[in-house]
This record gives sequence, structure tokens and C-alpha cells, in this order.
Amino acid sequence: MTPIILLLATLLTPHASNDYEVALRRGESAEVVVHQHGIDVVLELHSPRGTLLDAVDGPTGREGDERVEIIATESGRYRLHVRPFDAKETSGTYTVEVEKRTAAATRAVLQARRNARDLASAWLRERTGPLAGANLVVFDDLARRSRVVGLGEATHGSREFGDARLALTLRLIEQHGYRLVAVEASASRMAALASYVSGDAATADMTETTWIGIRTRRELIERLRAWNLAHPSDRVMLIGVDPQDNVLAQRTLGAFLTQAYGADLLLRWRVAEKELAAADEQTAVFGDSSVKAVVRQFLIELQTMIERDAPLLRPRFGAAVDSALEASRTLTAFADFNSDAPNTRSRDWHMASAIVRALNNQRAVYWAHNGHVAVRGQTAGALLRAALGCDYAAMAMTFGAGSFVAQIPNDADDRLAVSTLPQAPDESIESVLALIGGNASIAVWPCGVDSSSAPEWLRVPHAMHWIGALWAPDSLPSAALHPSDLLHDFDGIVYFANVAAEEVPANRPHIGARVH
Repeated sequence: MTPIILLLATLLTPHASNDYEVALRRGESAEVVVHQHGIDVVLELHSPRGTLLDAVDGPTGREGDERVEIIATESGRYRLHVRPFDAKETSGTYTVEVEKRTAAATRAVLQARRNARDLASAWLRERTGPLAGANLVVFDDLARRSRVVGLGEATHGSREFGDARLALTLRLIEQHGYRLVAVEASASRMAALASYVSGDAATADMTETTWIGIRTRRELIERLRAWNLAHPSDRVMLIGVDPQDNVLAQRTLGAFLTQAYGADLLLRWRVAEKELAAADEQTAVFGDSSVKAVVRQFLIELQTMIERDAPLLRPRFGAAVDSALEASRTLTAFADFNSDAPNTRSRDWHMASAIVRALNNQRAVYWAHNGHVAVRGQTAGALLRAALGCDYAAMAMTFGAGSFVAQIPNDADDRLAVSTLPQAPDESIESVLALIGGNASIAVWPCGVDSSSAPEWLRVPHAMHWIGALWAPDSLPSAALHPSDLLHDFDGIVYFANVAAEEVPANRPHIGARVH
């Protein structure tokens, strides 16, 4: 192992790794920066006793910096293990730079950070109210100024997020005239529920293949149905904006093609249908959902053909034409973002497009993960902000500590598990929100807020909880944190001090690995 003094430049090959030591006394600290040049590396920090303290791999790719800070809670040699991201990496170089701090300097740095967080918390406190109760002034202000409100969540499996989204959505409907609810759920399954939600049908098939959000979504369906039965001339529409879980769209389109077109087209459809069925089945377990470029191209041509032929087909087939056209849009979108063909669009692009297409002159609420509703990056929220400007507002939801359900990655049975995270670290966004106090709060700021008017701490990105549908229960807590520029990624945030996990659904069907 190499003791680090200041700076080292090293060549790293795909199957190699290097270890470095940083000797610190208790109370001292060190800032370690690894400058990457042509290789993506992972930094693993171990205590003097050998315990893994942190593993760092930021969204920097093969260029840029990876950073890890060591705050010595015990005296000894801290080990830094540097390895390639995976065996597919090319050879490259990196430079390790270390800045050590004395105990006195460390205390000064930590105190300065506390002071900065206090200022950030005070600024947010002026824009925060309690989430409980009927007096949601800050949220009502956002609702009045917006046309579409995105309601996010930091995990897909915590009860409080689902309950808060439902309560805020009902408030948007009852007090602010929102009449469209768009959810990150199967477009074709939600379409099949339309007549039940509207109150026109007495029963509905609630079958879904996903575990994500199912409890709250079913309650949402019943609450919207109750509203529509009580207000038949002022109905609320529910749509799914996710092209995945599309078996109903496959059936709808296949049945229509059988009626409306000849045998030659049906032969091509059967080939595409087989590919789509195999790919879509895997989406329930986040498996291999790839779609061949030739199938994507066929579906694009099929959608164009139905659009072109629609005026002549409607006299013969009526509403079935529009159902087939919507099914073709769903399947084309699914093939598009699962194909490696050139010029494809992302899943977020298709979700944003579905919302705008359904919007008309209505006001809408959009349920999705924080990573989809955020207004910057390659997100549906960013596309909605580009299309609608400040008429689109994004509300994040996060938590200080607590539990959630997620699928175990690379598990032969794709099991779901409950995991628990400790309190978020000091320099996280959650730590600043915790200083405001209360078990559940909501903060809102103006769209396009001038960050120069905010405290310095809020002008730069900080870590915030971000857990997707996949999570390894033995992961380090730091793996649940992603950098977020709070004031520019979102227009507001809901904070829970603690969250509890949803129930793990029983009798989840086993889906084997895809065989090509």
C-alpha cells in the first residue's frame, strides 16, 4: 500500500486496483480527490479496523473528479481502494490528491458548515408550512400558479409518500379545479379502467403486474370514481403514462389488425407481437426488455398507417379505430425507448408527451419518482418545463430516516425486501429540512427563483435521498444519496422525518430470465 502525501498519478487497467493509506489522528480529516482521465473508477474507503465506510462513484463517467472526505473518528491508517467501475472499462490514468486538515482546522470547517446549514434552514423555514391539517397555504399558492403539478417521491415503497400524494391530489381536485391525474403506471391498464373511474361501469379488472404504488393507486381509483359519481358533469380523468405493462395494448391492436387488414400484415404483426410480449414481461422485474430495431420500425410504420387510414376505417369499425391507434402509440413508444436504433426517444420523453397530449385545456397532476418530475436533466419534468414554462411545477418528496420496499438486484427470484436507512448525513438536504422541525412539512419557492437571493449553501448541489425500484439490502447508506440542486431541480419539497415501508405483496409471480 502507498501512503499518500500530496499527489500521485497512476495508470489503471480494467482488472487491476490500487490501495492507498491516509494516516490520521482522531479529530483530523482529509479531503481526497481522484481526477479521472479515460477511466471510470470507484473509491472505497475503509477504517483503520478494515470496516467499509463508504463507496463513491459519482455521475462523472471517465472524466472528472470523484471525491471522498475522511473525518477521523479513530486514530490510524485509513485505506482508500481504487478500482475500475467494472471489467469493461478501458485502461486509463487517474491522479490522487489529498488535503489533510489538523483537528483544529477540521473543527473550524465543521462549524462553518453548521452555520451555513442554519442559514439555509432559516431561508426555507420562511417558505415552509406543516403538511398536516387543512391550512396548506404554501401548497395552495403553488397550485394556483401552476397548470401541471408533478408530485415526486424519493422511494417507490414508502407509505407516507403515497398517502401525501393522494391527499395533495384530492386537494388539487376539490379546491383548485385539477381534472386530469397522470400516473407513472401502465397506460393500457389505466385506459381499461376509464369507464369504471368515470362511473359508467359498475366493475373493473384491477390486475396489475407491478408492485410499485399499487395500494395508493387503487385508493386513488376509488376516490376519483366517487368524485365522478357525485359530479357527473365535472369529471376527473385518470391516465397512465408508462408504455410498459402493455399486454392489453397488444391484444387491442392485434384484434383490430385481424379485423381491418390482410394476412400479410398479420404475419409481420405476429413476429413483432412475440418480441413485444417477451420484452414487456421483463419490465415487471426490471429484466431484459430490449426490442429489435426492425420491430420498432415496423411499429412506427403501423402507427402511421392506422393514422392515415383512420378516416376510411371509422365508418366500418367506429371507436375501435381510436382504441387501436392509442394501443399502437403505446407499443411504438415502448419499442422506441427499449431499442438501440438511432434517434430514439427516452421513456421520460414519452411520459411527458402523453401528459401534454391529454392536457387540452385542463389542469393536471403527475405522479412519478423525484427523478422523473425534476425540472432539470433528461427528465419528463424538464420536458414539461420546456413545453409549459412555469405552468409546470415540480414537488419533490424526501425523508430523514426510515424504511422502503425495493427489488433485490441480480436476485434469481427477483425478491422484494424491506430496507431501512439511518438518519441522512449532516451535509444532506434532509439535514437542513430536519432543522425546520416537525414530522412532516412542505416548502415552496418561486419558479425560477434567483439563487443569489438564497443563502450560499442552497446555491450548489447537495446530497438527497434517491432510491429507485432496485436496492441491495446490504448497500451502504451513501448509495441512497444523489446530488440535487434543490432550488433549481424542484419548486418545492415535502419532508418526512421518518417513513415506513409499504407491505411486501404476497404471491408475486416468478418471471424467468429472457431467452433470445
